[in-house]
Amino acid sequence: MTSSAPSPAELRAELERLLASGDTSSVMSLFDAIADQHVAISDQHVAIREELALVNADRLSLAGEIERRDAKIEFLLRLAFGRRSERLTAEDIRQLVLVYGGTEAQAAAAEPDVPVREPTDEPAEEQPRRESKKRRHPGRTKLSADLERKVTEVVVPEGERACQVCGQQMTCIGHREHERVEYVPAKFVVHVERRETLACVRTQCHGDATTAARIAEPALLTRVDASVLAYLIESKCDDGLPIHRQCDQFSRLGFDVPVDTLYGYWRYATNALLPISDSLLGEVLGDPHYVGIDDTGLDVLDTTRKGGKYRGHLWCFRGSRPLVAYAFTQTWEADEVAPWIWSIPDDVHIQVDDYGGYSKLVDDPNGNTGPLVPLARRLGCMMHVRRRFHAAFKGGDKRAGFAIEQIRKLYEIEAKARGLLPEERLALRRECSVPILDAFYAWSEGLARKLGNTGLLADAVRYANAQREFISRCFSDGRFEIDNGQVERAIREPAIGRKNFLFTGSAKAAARLAAAYGLVQSCRALGISTREYLIDVIEKVERGWSMRRVAELLPHNWAADRGIPVTTA
Repeated sequence: MTSSAPSPAELRAELERLLASGDTSSVMSLFDAIADQHVAISDQHVAIREELALVNADRLSLAGEIERRDAKIEFLLRLAFGRRSERLTAEDIRQLVLVYGGTEAQAAAAEPDVPVREPTDEPAEEQPRRESKKRRHPGRTKLSADLERKVTEVVVPEGERACQVCGQQMTCIGHREHERVEYVPAKFVVHVERRETLACVRTQCHGDATTAARIAEPALLTRVDASVLAYLIESKCDDGLPIHRQCDQFSRLGFDVPVDTLYGYWRYATNALLPISDSLLGEVLGDPHYVGIDDTGLDVLDTTRKGGKYRGHLWCFRGSRPLVAYAFTQTWEADEVAPWIWSIPDDVHIQVDDYGGYSKLVDDPNGNTGPLVPLARRLGCMMHVRRRFHAAFKGGDKRAGFAIEQIRKLYEIEAKARGLLPEERLALRRECSVPILDAFYAWSEGLARKLGNTGLLADAVRYANAQREFISRCFSDGRFEIDNGQVERAIREPAIGRKNFLFTGSAKAAARLAAAYGLVQSCRALGISTREYLIDVIEKVERGWSMRRVAELLPHNWAADRGIPVTTA
């Protein structure tokens, strides 16, 4: 036998020769050799199949990586150059109709605001051109009545006041007004209280002197009054203007003050507000219906850490009332936020995103072990569901368009439900929203069985199906919102400001920042003057306001005490 495998004809000839010679042992040896050869070939086939399986697995993995990379590139390009809206364009809707088997005519008819042109026998050049309607200018925006006005009266000269026909004096029948807006820069005013001092100059009186008493003792011990402190807080927490930029602004207005002094004023004011902020947090967590929670990162300086800083987290809380509270944790661990969640009443629902800490098993103060946010009280967020399908659609998977369209219908119904009583809102949801939601989940669960484990659409479907219980619960009560949008919009303010001031100096400074954000954003949500509120409460706290009455200084109570109307939603 040679090293190369013999052909079947050679094997047959060899076998006939051995049988003819009667050499049975050689025949058995030949059969053993043939069997060994088949075993070796079979082993080679198994190894090849295993290698092919590995190659296919690598190919699928690389395909998923390429899809994720392309989606990320697409997302970054849209972030840099595209529009931010998640609505479907006319072209998106047309492609969606074609993907689901529609005709070109149906696709064209589905495009919004695009009329289908009727066929005609006339040549194109002979068709009359339709005159485009010019858009009428809506006119100038009406200026607010609260703006200061300086009216200059312009009268008709004496020689032109007589009628050119009869010669009699004409009567004023009205005025034509022309408005011009002037910008008057802000200014600082130094209030000097010059107290007279009298002294007897007679020798025998030994310089007896007296000074006039102060008109009123100032509320603050600082050189500036509460209006400057209120401006520091409002500018940083509502306009995202860091303290060092405010220092430059003050300098341009003639008030040259060291930046360290302004930081001292900031600490002074925010320390005064800490008790009110703590009371505000308790008020929000005690909401009778639901509490929404979200967070964002915040860099904190620490020379003992690698890089000189660490990543803390600013947490935002908002309930069914227009009150917003913030708190700071040094880590993103669930244990740090747990005490606030445990303080929410047991019959109140909690609306959160998919942060893993909410599902972490913990031991509550009663000794019970379970998820940090109990599953029976958890509400989901439709915005997070929509965001993932939108990313998949923009990544090139047109199947995600069906989900986007169904979610759009749900939000249209929610827009109609604004202002309704909870009972009316719930009835509208049961009649209109729940069937759409059921159709959406029937589609997503059916699609999940056809998709693999990789890809943006697979991630979106997997997330939506995992959140079904929490999303559906949002539609079970007219007091609930279907997303956590109010909290996300509130957390956006610190996220924008963070781009300007980059970091905070310490954990205590971060806690003071959270206190200031809560009061400023609550004033904004209520629609009351942040400046007037801060000036008043800072002065009251510095004059020794009793902490037993601190609840009276909460923004909504402060406004109610003055009869100021507030936003209720």
